[in-house]
Amino acid sequence: MSPDLNPGLARLLEPWPEPDLDEQAFPFVTVDEAGFPHVMLLCTPELLPAGDALLVAIASTTARANLTRTGTATLIAADGEVAHYAKLRVLATEEHPGFACLTCEVVWHMRDSLGIPLRPMEFHATPAIAANERWAGTRAALVALRDRSVRP
Repeated sequence: MSPDLNPGLARLLEPWPEPDLDEQAFPFVTVDEAGFPHVMLLCTPELLPAGDALLVAIASTTARANLTRTGTATLIAADGEVAHYAKLRVLATEEHPGFACLTCEVVWHMRDSLGIPLRPMEFHATPAIAANERWAGTRAALVALRDRSVRP
């Protein structure tokens, strides 16, 4: 049985990026064929809590190949004095043109804090980035998947 998606982590992943504001970029780590970490950055339109699962949209062909091979990844987030580390296992994949939506279970979560203020990795959200990264279509696919598959 997997642990529930941590409420603090879920809260960080829910908001939609506000135009012209700084937003958190979430490191998402897979492992390549040689055993080395492959890091990509995701934002909230690509991450959606769904009950005790996390839905993730991945466009990177390298990360998708890694996930097909290993079925595992790690997501990292920062919130005030807390770092969240979530080890994920892919339960299902839904292919879309240019990206895949993954249903992941959290198999391990650590809420880590030494009481030191953290600054999350950030990016400046703009309408151009939203269009280039196809946030609206990505989020729509994740919402549709969530609506079909949320576990009680």
